[in-house]
Amino acid sequence: MTRRSIPTGRLGMAGPSLHMARRRLPGLVAVGLAVAGGAALVTVAAVLAETGLTSHLGPQRLADTEVLVAAAQSHPVPEDVDIALPDRETVDAGLLDTVTAVPGVAAAAADITFTVRIDDPAAGTLEGHNWDTAALTDPALDGEAPGPGETVLDTATAEAAGLAVGDTLQVTAPTGTADLTIAGLTDAPGLHTDAATARALAGLDPDEADLIAVRTEPGADTEAVADDLRVALPGLDVATGDARGDVERLSEATATGDLVALAFSMGGTIVLLVGFIIAGALAVAVANQRRDLALLRAVGATPRQVRRLIATQATAAAAIALVPGMAAGHLLAGAFTGFLADSGMLPAGLPLARGPIGALATAVLLLLTVQIAARGASMRASRLPATAAVAESRVEPKTPARVRTTIGILLLAAAGAQSLLPLAVPGETAFISAVTATLTAVIGFALAGPVLVGLLTRRAAKRLDHRTPAPMWLAVKNNRAYARRTAGAVAVLALAVGLTITQVFSQTTYTEVTAAEIAAGAAADATVTGPVAAADLAALGEEPGVDAAVGVAQTSVLRALGDGGVESFPALAFTPGVESVADLGAAEGDLSNLQGETVAVSAASARLWGIDIGDRVDLVLPNGTEASPEVVATYERGFGFGSIVLAADLLDGPRFYDAALVTGDPEAVSAWAAGTPGLAVTTGAAVPQAPGDMTPDQWISLMATLAMTGYVLLGTANSLIAATSRRRTEFAALRAVGATPRQVRSMVTREALVTAAIAVGAGLAFSVLPMAVLGLGFLGKPWPQGPLWVIPLTVGVAVLIAWAATAIPTRRALAGPPTAALAVD
Repeated sequence: MTRRSIPTGRLGMAGPSLHMARRRLPGLVAVGLAVAGGAALVTVAAVLAETGLTSHLGPQRLADTEVLVAAAQSHPVPEDVDIALPDRETVDAGLLDTVTAVPGVAAAAADITFTVRIDDPAAGTLEGHNWDTAALTDPALDGEAPGPGETVLDTATAEAAGLAVGDTLQVTAPTGTADLTIAGLTDAPGLHTDAATARALAGLDPDEADLIAVRTEPGADTEAVADDLRVALPGLDVATGDARGDVERLSEATATGDLVALAFSMGGTIVLLVGFIIAGALAVAVANQRRDLALLRAVGATPRQVRRLIATQATAAAAIALVPGMAAGHLLAGAFTGFLADSGMLPAGLPLARGPIGALATAVLLLLTVQIAARGASMRASRLPATAAVAESRVEPKTPARVRTTIGILLLAAAGAQSLLPLAVPGETAFISAVTATLTAVIGFALAGPVLVGLLTRRAAKRLDHRTPAPMWLAVKNNRAYARRTAGAVAVLALAVGLTITQVFSQTTYTEVTAAEIAAGAAADATVTGPVAAADLAALGEEPGVDAAVGVAQTSVLRALGDGGVESFPALAFTPGVESVADLGAAEGDLSNLQGETVAVSAASARLWGIDIGDRVDLVLPNGTEASPEVVATYERGFGFGSIVLAADLLDGPRFYDAALVTGDPEAVSAWAAGTPGLAVTTGAAVPQAPGDMTPDQWISLMATLAMTGYVLLGTANSLIAATSRRRTEFAALRAVGATPRQVRSMVTREALVTAAIAVGAGLAFSVLPMAVLGLGFLGKPWPQGPLWVIPLTVGVAVLIAWAATAIPTRRALAGPPTAALAVD
């Protein structure tokens, strides 16, 4: 007689799957909660990414101009998000005639922006523009439009400085000092000059402009005009609507680009954790139904039908959980962007993108994850012969798969090697290796866990004797007999412990290493902060008692990679003489040669990039210009001073420096600065600034880690609750042979403590070891650098979760008579 499969068709397994689901709800509730938590985290990443890609704050000064034309203010990256540039790339002012010839354009002006320091301590610096752009919006003007040597000043600044029409205003720009006569007052913010004066103060050539502002004719279709401008001006960005704000204010465009990078960096880790937790929850759900699945196999269900049945159950639970999970994710995204705005990393008021794209991507990603995890979790149960499936429905497989165990052990060995890399490999590579070692070890432990837990519990079982209390004897025997079940809970708890400790101490260790290198490299006696011009550096250097004055600007550069991609680095740019005001820990070459088209590179980055003294490194400068400067020196203090240091000559055009580092008599520096409004003096070296606490970037990373750790703990609790609820028959059998409810609860408590002990031991080994090696390798202190109370707190939370997630469902399982539980199962 040939056994035939159940004739269910494609959707016919829905009935049996839902019927079984009603009888095994705890496991599917765990799946639903895992999906809900995952949906919340993935939604946060999706909303942040969509916000960075599509949201704009809109223009301010140029709000009354309908179209803005500018050079592309981002660097294209193949198959990735373009990187916003911090400095502006100029356009050809001669294109103004081409713009005004486009149908629908009423007027246009080439806009020039510059920054000046005025001779008034209260005002400090002002942003200046050419009057042509302001005239497009017809602002209120008390006086005359500015001519050569004249300016129009905004009313608020004039009142604060006590200035009136006809007065002379001295301004200092990066290109020098000028005396301007106030020709009028206006309600347009800032300082305004004629175009020639604006270009001179900005350091632009006669044919350069920052952008072109366009007014359209009344009733003209703005988008149609913009499309015509794109045809007439290929290669330039033509912005309308709120996107004009990105063109007007580059800093906000850069911030939204950083938001996209943050979302994508979070997304990879989140998806990995979500898959890990959902797979664990589904493994418990499948284990709860092993007897039912065995009976289905016995009556003719095919392996494919069994996998489809489990996938249908999991998809139904996931679909129900997606809506509340995504709703919670939107609330979390709003709170997270609020924190970013408060910390200054994101423009205040940036609207969140809550479109359907992010929700659809979240739903598809999670449902796909559930399908893959469900079919993987049910693979063994579906492939077993019917007789073997029935035999295994009450006990776990005796021998774990050898391939799985071998891979796990190899990953554990690799994690151990990664943990030791900071002793041999300097730089950020060592930090990355130490952090990834924890994840590698946890994955390896999850694969080899059944064997390792079996070995540990087997050794514990050998120590049992007649004096061992019955609950402890049963607890150890149960953990040994169900090593696979125990290993699953241990792996997830170890992940929570290891992930928390690793992320906290990697951030605090990085902060301490950075602060130590900055303190060791601080050679300046005083720092002048504020907008420092080249003329200020020359005047300060000639002051009696001053030995050297070096300007420094903080910026960022892109290093071109061989595959067309780039990587971004914060960078410091110094005027000649850096070796006299900072000790970067020179390794090779000579920092006194850092001038012209040259750079210095940290020794760790030089080894990683494979470059030596005299080689050239391909860079994209802050305004998008490509350059290949020569490497003239390498240095050891790459954490304190960054991976790359630039000669200030590389930066395009004149600019204010963020500070001047000075050696000599601090009192002489203070006396000089007292006569220069807008500048302040601090003793010692203030640039780069030594971090006193974690940076906003590190706080963001820590917040994201804590959120993900909370999700991991939720997944652990779900799995333990579902696994404990499954044991009603076991508890009933123990009570039937004379065990009291108190003895059963005592047994389960000891099981939970054994599980927590193994998990905490593994989590500490996977995290404390690499963090201690980091401290030893970089600071000479062989222990984690940071708040040590984090370790006992994390351990306490893990133990509490393990106990509560088993004790509570155990009490519920013991509520009724044992005969009822035996009869139902």
